[in-house]
Amino acid sequence: MNAFVTSPLLSKKNNGRIQNQKFSVTTKAQLQAPQPYINSKRIKEVREKYRVHEKDTGSPEYQIAALTVRIEYMTAHVKKNPKDYASTRGLIAMVSARKKLLSYLRSQNKDRFLKLCVNLKIRIQKSQL
Repeated sequence: MNAFVTSPLLSKKNNGRIQNQKFSVTTKAQLQAPQPYINSKRIKEVREKYRVHEKDTGSPEYQIAALTVRIEYMTAHVKKNPKDYASTRGLIAMVSARKKLLSYLRSQNKDRFLKLCVNLKIRIQKSQL
């Protein structure tokens, strides 16, 4: 619900006259959380899901899951801001890091690799099956 309110505190002098400006008041129902906050929440949820044990921070599944969420967020950002070259470079670095972790996981345990790729909807080549 938008309501228009005039306030003498928000007045401007215009050619010797005082004009009141109108501004809209937004209710709490229209407010949304900032996208980086939503992204950090999603990363925490995915990390909890793919955690191998309680204090796990280094397992490949844990790292790949977090990188996948970050890659999804950065892909959307780069599509909206195609000239943001610094973010594009960061996105490429994240994709490269995830690729290396996936390669490691595939060499160690192919079943875990396939299960993770299916759950996170990561495309893999036929040669990697």
